[in-house]
Amino acid sequence: MADKGRLIAVDWGTSRLRAMLLSAAGRPIATAESADGIGALESGTHEAAFERLVSDWPTVPAIMAGMVGSRQGWREAPYAACPATPKSIAASIIRFKSGAGRPLAIVPGIMVRSDDRDGDVIRGEETQIVGLLADEPKFDGIVVLPGTHSKWATVSEGAITDFQTFLTGEMFGLLSRQSFLRHSVNEGERELSTLPGFALGLRRTVIDGLPFLAAIFSVRARQLLDSVEAEDNLAYLSGLVIGGEIAAARDTGRLWQGRQLRIVGTRSLARAYGRAFELAGYEAEALDGSDLVVAGLLHLARTADLFPAETAR
Repeated sequence: MADKGRLIAVDWGTSRLRAMLLSAAGRPIATAESADGIGALESGTHEAAFERLVSDWPTVPAIMAGMVGSRQGWREAPYAACPATPKSIAASIIRFKSGAGRPLAIVPGIMVRSDDRDGDVIRGEETQIVGLLADEPKFDGIVVLPGTHSKWATVSEGAITDFQTFLTGEMFGLLSRQSFLRHSVNEGERELSTLPGFALGLRRTVIDGLPFLAAIFSVRARQLLDSVEAEDNLAYLSGLVIGGEIAAARDTGRLWQGRQLRIVGTRSLARAYGRAFELAGYEAEALDGSDLVVAGLLHLARTADLFPAETAR
C-alpha cells in the first residue's frame, strides 16, 4: 500500500515521533512511530531520525507539526500571531527539502501577546484545532487540550482568537513524584477519575472554593488523620489539580454555562476531563486528538498547496 501514498503527516513531539502515510484521498494507509522525540535528539540528527522511520515509504512531501519546529527542533518555525485562521497558519509554514530532495514543511506554532498576562505560546496543539475546524467550521466556543501543559483555546468565526496555558499535568507530576506528598499517594491499576477521591478533590477546588495552595496540603492531612488509601489519595490530588485548572478558567471568564466545550486529547485524559466537567456541572464533548492531528495536517497541506495536484481534484 505504501506505493499509493501521496503525503506524510508527522506529529513530532518532545518524547515521540509519529508519522502517517496518507493516500490520495487523505486517509492513513500506514503508520510508524519511534522514541526519537525532539528531546532525545542531538542537533543535526533530525533528518536521519525521520528518514529511518519512513525509509520504506515513497519520497513524497511531508508536513510536520509539534516540537520539530521549536528552537531545539529540525528547523525553527516562528510563531503565527492570534487571531490565527487555518489560512494564516498555512501561510506561515516554512518549507525546505531534505538531502534526498524530499519536500518538507513545518507548521508554525501560534502566540498571544498580552499586556495583562505577558503572552502565551502553543506549538503542536494548533494543528488539532485546525482539524476540529475542518470538521466543524462554524464551531464557536472553547477547545480544551489537556496534557503536561494544558491549553484552553477560544475559537470563533473560524479562528483561534485567544488561548491560555495551565501547567496542570506538570504540576501533578511534580507534586505526586517529587514533593513531600509522594509519601501519601500511590499509583494503582484503576483510572483515577473513577475513584471517589477524584470527585471529592474536584469539589474542593471547583465548588467549595478551597484555595489551591491550601487544598494540596490536605492530601497529606487525609493520610495522617483518616488513613486514606494511597491510590484514592492520588485520585484526590488529581481532582484538586484538574479542578484548580477548571476553577481558574471559570474565574477568568473563559468558562460559563451554555458555552460549547470540546476536549481534545488522549482517551484517558479526555475521560478524566470529561468526568471533571460533568462533576463541575458543564457539558463537554470529547474528541480523539490523534484523529484531529491527521485532519489538521491534511487541511493545512491542502491550504498551503502542499498536496499533489491530483489529490485536490
